[in-house]
Amino acid sequence: MAKTETELWKLLKKHFPKKTHSQRIENRVSEGMPDCYICMDGIPLWVELKIIKNDRVSIRPSQIAWHLSHSRCNGVSFFLLHEPRQGDVFLFEGGLVSEIHGSCVSDLRPAALYIGSASGLPATLRPAAYDLWKKGAQDLRPAP
Repeated sequence: MAKTETELWKLLKKHFPKKTHSQRIENRVSEGMPDCYICMDGIPLWVELKIIKNDRVSIRPSQIAWHLSHSRCNGVSFFLLHEPRQGDVFLFEGGLVSEIHGSCVSDLRPAALYIGSASGLPATLRPAAYDLWKKGAQDLRPAP
């Protein structure tokens, strides 16, 4: 299984449907921006990849700020955590970044949108992104 974020990205890309545009971003200019931009059949989303070490995930303050800001604006982002020993991936809404940071992954399991193999993730990722976008769109008010 993947031991680095780069290996995880390569594993995920193999399982994306045909109508997927994906880009791994190595951004040294805009701190906190997620690792991946993905558009799945018309649904845009951001994904931060993390490798679980000792049942915990470490998130930089700039990443916390980015996801909180993006979430406040009804943007859609996720954290995809990978447990190399077991091979599972865990998908979490990006707005939960404060809860994810430093927590034991075993404690976070109830909040996961998906737990399973990387091959099964795309079937959950697009509908989860659509649901988050739709929920946020309902909160939008017309500009005065």
